[in-house]
Amino acid sequence: WNKIPGRFPSSTWMDYFMRPEALMGEVGTEPHVDPKLEQIKQLQAELRRLEGPSEDDIKAAKEAVVGVRMASEASKLSEEFRFPRLQEITSGRELPFFTRAEVAKHRGPPAGPAGTEPYIIVHNKVYDLTPLLQKHPGGDEVLLSRAGTDATKDFELFDHSEKARVQRDREMLIGKLVPAEHTDWAMEDKLGGEGGTTEKVAADMARYARYKAVDGIIACVSLYVYWSVKKRKPLSRLTYSRGLRHLHFIMAVGIFGSLVSAQAASRTEGLVKKRYLSLHKQTGVVMLVALVVRVCLRMMSGIPPRFPGHPIMKLIETQSLRLFYALLLVLPVSGMVNEYYLKWAPGEETTGKVGDDDHNAARAKKAITIHTRMGRFLQLVWLPFHLGYTSAYHYSQGRGVIRKVSPFI
Repeated sequence: WNKIPGRFPSSTWMDYFMRPEALMGEVGTEPHVDPKLEQIKQLQAELRRLEGPSEDDIKAAKEAVVGVRMASEASKLSEEFRFPRLQEITSGRELPFFTRAEVAKHRGPPAGPAGTEPYIIVHNKVYDLTPLLQKHPGGDEVLLSRAGTDATKDFELFDHSEKARVQRDREMLIGKLVPAEHTDWAMEDKLGGEGGTTEKVAADMARYARYKAVDGIIACVSLYVYWSVKKRKPLSRLTYSRGLRHLHFIMAVGIFGSLVSAQAASRTEGLVKKRYLSLHKQTGVVMLVALVVRVCLRMMSGIPPRFPGHPIMKLIETQSLRLFYALLLVLPVSGMVNEYYLKWAPGEETTGKVGDDDHNAARAKKAITIHTRMGRFLQLVWLPFHLGYTSAYHYSQGRGVIRKVSPFI
């Protein structure tokens, strides 16, 4: 028992626990640090950050390709797994490797000197934007503003179809990022973009705002149902039916929902912008459905007499209402046409006709241009005139415009 190290009681207990490596309480002196050397290191690091990687660093990153083993199976969240036809395009092609620093030098302009062509990174692949210029539905400014950067998040915001991705790889793919600089976008999506404390706080606040928005919508719908049940008094046959009045209200909600969501999407970025765009499309569909049902009920509803007034004023109101319903039809239809030619229209691979993809892109761009211009006209011209000037005119004559179309009377 006297020979077991550390046994108590024994003659070896004190010797074992008083070894030099067991004396945890003793702290040695800190090594001397020269403040000038530390300042020089900080300046060198700052200079390196401003200048970017050197040629030796770029060469070393490319040589590291040999030592990096690529994953044999794509992640279930990766672009290659979700769109298998992309693998058919890249298989067998030997694509050059680029570093992010090399891509950052390619910011355009398109007609600039050699070596400055606009490049972009999407899902760790490098693309030349030149073939897409003058064809992109969103315009060249959107593309050139992202030139030289990684635009994967911006690209995924708009739910591009497999056909668009295949056309992108077939016409624009020129290389890949070196594996050492890859970003695991599948893991980014899985983690939901968890970042630092600021990002988590912002995400929590956005989630709380969504919950409260849902609560507000539920409260408004409940109040709407309550008022609708309470106001069930039969109306005269010489005025709008109650069902038609409810459709007027739903159309108004769709119109203002579309306008507000479009303005919010133009002022936000990232996932928030994607949600506003989705809301914009949904409210547009609601507006179109309400318009179709409104036309059907209009045939069976009574027509209230026109307000008395000057013939010119009546003519202006009549033409304004006709223009209004034309806008309500053109806006959602042009948006649907844009979606069709972007995602579902048959292209060259289906029809076998050369140039079909370009025709589809041109039609999609034309449709979204009409959609945007008509939306601005509705927001900046028609709504201020019709809801402002004509309503103010009738109110000045002591006429209840709201009562004429409100379902809650």
